[in-house]
Amino acid sequence: MNRRRFLTTAGTVPVAAATRRDGRPDFAAVREDFPRARLSAYFDNASCHPLSVHSATALHRYIDWETNEVGEPWWPLWAKARDESKNLFAKLINAKPSEIAFARSTIETESNLLNGMNIQAGGGNVVTNDLHYTAALYNYKMRQKAGLDVRIVKNRDWVTDVRDIERAMDGKTKLVALALVSNVNGYLQDIKAISALAHSRGAYVYADIIQCAGAVPIDVKAMGIDFAACSTYKWLMGVKGYGFYYVREDLQGTLAKPTQHSGGVQFNYAPWTREPDSSREEVLFNPVTGPGRYEVSYPSYEGAIAAQESLKYIHALGVDNIRAHARSLTDRLQKELPAIGYPSITPKGNESSICAFTCQDPAKTLEKLAKAKVHVAMRFGNKMRIAPSVFNNHEDVDRLLAALA
Repeated sequence: MNRRRFLTTAGTVPVAAATRRDGRPDFAAVREDFPRARLSAYFDNASCHPLSVHSATALHRYIDWETNEVGEPWWPLWAKARDESKNLFAKLINAKPSEIAFARSTIETESNLLNGMNIQAGGGNVVTNDLHYTAALYNYKMRQKAGLDVRIVKNRDWVTDVRDIERAMDGKTKLVALALVSNVNGYLQDIKAISALAHSRGAYVYADIIQCAGAVPIDVKAMGIDFAACSTYKWLMGVKGYGFYYVREDLQGTLAKPTQHSGGVQFNYAPWTREPDSSREEVLFNPVTGPGRYEVSYPSYEGAIAAQESLKYIHALGVDNIRAHARSLTDRLQKELPAIGYPSITPKGNESSICAFTCQDPAKTLEKLAKAKVHVAMRFGNKMRIAPSVFNNHEDVDRLLAALA
């Protein structure tokens, strides 16, 4: 199929059409929306999720306009994609659009939150754990080197014990920061218990939700999450360089102060204006309010366009259905891989789409899988991480198990 025909045909079938008679998604039809699934058994969605034909088509339309001014004009109409992506994300995590800012990356957002809270100046401390993303922990170690009191709670058999979080806290704890779903082994934190504990001590909770938004049901209100962030290139099925930052509305501009500023000014003097107003300052501006105060410059056009399509797609499928589909695959992996010599480091009954297993010979394991065209991640030396998504099926699992048997 040539590119022009691709642009006029791909992504034209609505997701709602890919349903069974019982109203649930037809995941065999969903698989057809991800060309990557035809090339290999791709299980590395926790690193980077493939684009659907729907998002790819929208991006190609944008590129056609940007390159050749062909088709629909994206400027200034691209703002529609930007705003709709924000609204769709807010709905996904049960937040209000007025609580969502655009972000470039999850790590940058967590760093900006720490800068805005300025915990060190008040003699406070931060509690986190060793199942948080290592780039975030590097950030905390650098801040610790500069004087911030950071307490890193160790896991117990790849699980965080809430009692250990409690023991690490004291009257000066201002923030508990963690990954809601760990990239290490997919462990889903007991966030409601952690939030209740933190709030009872006068602390707040930040959740890195990059490994669960779009794959696991999230309700920031019910979970007691005060701040959260994620990029779109994993389970939100988008591209890098674009994401979202949730800030509880009553904390905006107070507890979480913006540390980077972006806006505009007006000049109240000649030659900028014919009639300067002497009662006003020469350079006029209005401070940005709401979640926009945390945004710097324009967000990625490509990111907004891809997120608009992918979030519509996720909502049409339903996160509960997405989770149920992945569960049938992860449950099987949790049962069958340990039986052939790959012990699991993901707790049984864990409610995420990620599971991880230890390997005796990581290089040989990857070699076997590559020959069978099976794509997984090997992390922390010998930890094989497998993360199935909407386009994976049991035939993919068969291929993986056959390669490792």
